[in-house]
Amino acid sequence: MAKKPFDTTPIITLFLVLVSVALSATAAFASVNGNGLRIKVVDAESSSPVEFVAVSLRENERGEIKGGYTDADGVFAITLLPSSWLVDVSMVGYKPVRRTVDVRGDMALTIRLEPAESLAEVVVTAREARNATSASLIDTTAMRHLQPSSFSDLMSLIPGGVTKDPEMGAVNTIALREANGISSTGTDYMTSALGTAFVVDGIRLNTDADMQTTPDANRTDRISSGKGVDMRSISTDDVESVEVVRGIPSVEYGELTSGLVNIKRKSGVSRFEARFKADTQSQLFYAGKGFDVGGDRSWVINTGVDYLDSKIDPRNNRENFKRVTGSVRSVKRWDNTSARISWNSNLSYSATFEKDDNDPDLAVNNTIDFYQNDKHAFRWDNRLAYSPANPSPLQELSLVSGLSYSHEQLTQQKHVASSRVMPLPVSLTEGSNYTGYLPMLYLADYKVEGRPFTASLKGAGRLRFDGNKLSSTLKAGIEWNMSKNYGRGAVYDLSRPLVAGNNSRPRAFSDIPAIHLLSAYLESETKLYAGRNTVTLTAGLRETQLLHLDKRYELSGKPYIDPRFNCVWNLPPVYVATYPLSFEVAGGAGWHTKMPVAAYLYPDKLYSDFEQLNYYHNVEAYRVMNVRTYIEDMTNYSLRPARNFKWEVRADVSYRGNRLSLTYFRENMKDGFRSSGFVNSYTYNRYDASGFDPESVGRAPVIEELPYTSETYLAVRSKTTNGSRTYKEGVEYTVQSRRLPRIHTRVTVTGAFFKTTNSNSQPLWYKPTIIVNNRELQYVGLYDDLDGSEYRSFNTNILFDTDIKRLGLNFSIGIQNLWFTSRRTLRRDGVPVEYMDVNGDIHPYTAESMADPYLKQLIRTYTEGSFARYTVPSSTTVNFKATKNFWHNCIGLALYVNRLIAIEPDYERYGITMRRYSIPYFGMELNLKI
Repeated sequence: MAKKPFDTTPIITLFLVLVSVALSATAAFASVNGNGLRIKVVDAESSSPVEFVAVSLRENERGEIKGGYTDADGVFAITLLPSSWLVDVSMVGYKPVRRTVDVRGDMALTIRLEPAESLAEVVVTAREARNATSASLIDTTAMRHLQPSSFSDLMSLIPGGVTKDPEMGAVNTIALREANGISSTGTDYMTSALGTAFVVDGIRLNTDADMQTTPDANRTDRISSGKGVDMRSISTDDVESVEVVRGIPSVEYGELTSGLVNIKRKSGVSRFEARFKADTQSQLFYAGKGFDVGGDRSWVINTGVDYLDSKIDPRNNRENFKRVTGSVRSVKRWDNTSARISWNSNLSYSATFEKDDNDPDLAVNNTIDFYQNDKHAFRWDNRLAYSPANPSPLQELSLVSGLSYSHEQLTQQKHVASSRVMPLPVSLTEGSNYTGYLPMLYLADYKVEGRPFTASLKGAGRLRFDGNKLSSTLKAGIEWNMSKNYGRGAVYDLSRPLVAGNNSRPRAFSDIPAIHLLSAYLESETKLYAGRNTVTLTAGLRETQLLHLDKRYELSGKPYIDPRFNCVWNLPPVYVATYPLSFEVAGGAGWHTKMPVAAYLYPDKLYSDFEQLNYYHNVEAYRVMNVRTYIEDMTNYSLRPARNFKWEVRADVSYRGNRLSLTYFRENMKDGFRSSGFVNSYTYNRYDASGFDPESVGRAPVIEELPYTSETYLAVRSKTTNGSRTYKEGVEYTVQSRRLPRIHTRVTVTGAFFKTTNSNSQPLWYKPTIIVNNRELQYVGLYDDLDGSEYRSFNTNILFDTDIKRLGLNFSIGIQNLWFTSRRTLRRDGVPVEYMDVNGDIHPYTAESMADPYLKQLIRTYTEGSFARYTVPSSTTVNFKATKNFWHNCIGLALYVNRLIAIEPDYERYGITMRRYSIPYFGMELNLKI
């Protein structure tokens, strides 16, 4: 039975109804008794809106209390009875503002927040956002206290995250809401990382045209193609704030399945800053400053440079990773009585240098194994925005563009030793080909040149309608993205491949067509004010399709629609000891789509060489090798985008600066990308040269003169399919106390229980390596088993951070409890449902097949222990961080020690005692502000 497509009609209908209600209710409620108060909160320095600001209103005569939080536009709207109201506005990192407002009609009020000078409000960890979905907010204070080397370190701050040592010797991919302890090889379960969108200043980091690759299996963990953004390449020093959306993001953001990382870089006038860091593995330097070019802060330019030098093993200087970043970011504003126009222009450079080579003097026979991968990336991003100066339904019109170009050079030099006589992989045409012999030992030079180029253009608009008991914000936009690689691809001598038995040939990346992606979105955010209740409904649709694609692709001309929905209900507060106890309940659901990258849409052709004649004579002139070459197009025209359905429910309780947040979620992605097997049949001739005498004819044999027998060979090949399933389920929690005044300490507890199941979603072909009658078994089985694993983990992180302002001292003690991690291989019976014979015919696998002496070899046997759950018991580590400021905060010294104390008890596995060892990892840094 064919799978029914997802019916979006009910959700589309719901969305249209919500939009209609939002638009019509503005006029409908205009006549209701009461006056509308619209408060817009902006940053005093940048004039940009500030979201998640707490707004509290108290009626002076009757003492009635109302309140809420500003939205993404920095706006809080509410209906009030005519009276005198006391308005309190507060936000971490800003000075609180209190004003008295006489409400006598519809009013608009703008409040400018000044940065807080007091360090009593310092938050040194991620905090849960107060918006429609679950998200973690990380600001500069938290990053400064963490002392990161790359963006990977920030992931320890979100619920479920754990502190780890830097791993600069491999690609650092992101894993949102995944159980700890997952180790996946290859790209079979990398769609979650590929489907996490990184957005920097409104522009998505596009890796679709990244096609760097190497056939060296020992270096595949250093290649980021098909794995998404490598977090090693992102510096945190120029970052002002990070929002990690774990739940259902706005439809404004697409090309994602798992989550969103929204990065905002520093903007505004600032003193010169410098940072010097050294730890066990690396050294880091950063310098940056914000300049007031116009003199009135109407034109501000920010600059920053960053350099990282990391040794993978401090004892080995032949393996290292280096990063260089730099940027110039300009913000120009024009303000007049009718409009406000801003132009943001950012020019960025980022480079990574990765090197790994052996010492020939210490290697057997002085063999060489050299690897180097250099990447230089240039970006130019622009955003032009218009907003009316006077109150108007139109909030903003914006045009965003992005250009990026990278030059990537992968170089390998390696001594290759063959285990047997093999043909040279030089044939470029199908059929019989004479080739030479691959040397038993040779030096291979291999290069891959990539030059990915991306361009994007986005037009967006935002409208806002405010009523007495209802307000609505409409967002709409259209976006175009293009990505293409102009590189030469792999460049090497065909007679000296990097891997013996190479089954590919060089192909220029520039021959691959460009990928054009067109998207459009429409979203409504409606706030309903019912008494002391506030309900926020967010519903949106995003449409995505690939353009200019060959008609043979299933993706060609087909739009994919992502409906997403979030709802937040702010209940009336309950007063306990004259303080409000606030409750919030939220939930959301939606689809998320990620299109295939260029390497998946346009894979390399597969070259298969089958030996037909291998005549190896002592006289080199008489030697001859003839192969039958097959060239196969590995393109999967049935490839579809990866789609993930997510839903979550959340509860939030706040009291006197203390907060509890609890989230339950599920995700089900059934069509992730993976390399899946299929069976091909190959026929070739085996020529018999045993009766040929080369000395009598004075030449090598030719196949036309030799007798032969025809043979057929079954082989399992691989191509990219939608054959992976990733199922995620779990609970995230965050408890944060207010800072206790006497001891200046705040307690934060975060953690999560995660269950992640990775498996195939399509049957798998498998050919056993069994020799029968001196030949490989010529049957291939099709198995409907789940070839995957279930992972579970549960952790709790407790952070005690103390801030003593008069001493300029801030320190924290973190207790990290990883209660358990476990892995269980999914059960399978090992009996195929079908099999293919040497003629390519498919038959059902029956009881008679099990009795057949050849076919029974297809049964894969497993012990019961293969499916037993492997659990690693609890471990506890204590981490310490401290920062001391001198001379009016111009100089700061900081240090950190991970695993200062480690409690990791031994445990047994199959009667064997497993011992765990760990050593502290430490570093320190110097910060200057002039």
